[in-house]
Amino acid sequence: MKARPDEERTLDQLRADAFGDLLVDGDTTSIGPEGRGIRATVAVTVPVLSLLDGSSGGTSGVAHPGVASPSVDSPRPASRATADGVPVVEGLGPIPVDVARDLCAGADDWMRVLTHPETGIVLSVGRTQYRPPPSMRRLIRWRSDRCMAPGCGVPASRCEIDHTVAWQHGGHTGAQNLAPLCKGHHSIKHHGGWTVEQRADSGGALHWISPSGRAYVVKPERDVPTFRPSTDGSAPF
Repeated sequence: MKARPDEERTLDQLRADAFGDLLVDGDTTSIGPEGRGIRATVAVTVPVLSLLDGSSGGTSGVAHPGVASPSVDSPRPASRATADGVPVVEGLGPIPVDVARDLCAGADDWMRVLTHPETGIVLSVGRTQYRPPPSMRRLIRWRSDRCMAPGCGVPASRCEIDHTVAWQHGGHTGAQNLAPLCKGHHSIKHHGGWTVEQRADSGGALHWISPSGRAYVVKPERDVPTFRPSTDGSAPF
């Protein structure tokens, strides 16, 4: 880094200012075009039922009707807050449910993370990142146990995690759009003329249609509980 003739800051000061520009808001106009375009990411972890249940109070942190949880203003570890059904901003702490719901609705500069309400396993990060987090990959492999192509018995531990709806076609990184496929069937799915869909609310079942029109349904080995908001005002458990 070469200082301009009118620059009064030291080299260490220039480096610190450039780092601060990158970290805070990606504005690097003071250091030239080659360093621009880097943005910080804020992760909001939201228990999935808290996000789905629209009856929760705006600041109470109550995740489900009839199931009370402590106020989000009370200090406590982030993991405990998430277990209680309260959304958490990484590095900051609990936030109100309605604020988290607004953030997850479409804020571009936030990383959306949906978690299983009991196990805390990540269920979806939406379109914020392509590669599934480690806990999500473990869930997908545990759920299926094997390659999810018709008749294939390759263990899931040796499979690649595939986006059923391809990322470049708008597919999300979530449990309802991921499945393990061995290298061979992964290639066939994308280049062999097959049509593959993941059945809605099936827990990961894939519907394959061959180039000749024959249909196959491949179900995962294990069921992962599906949680939905209650419609009668009762607790969903």
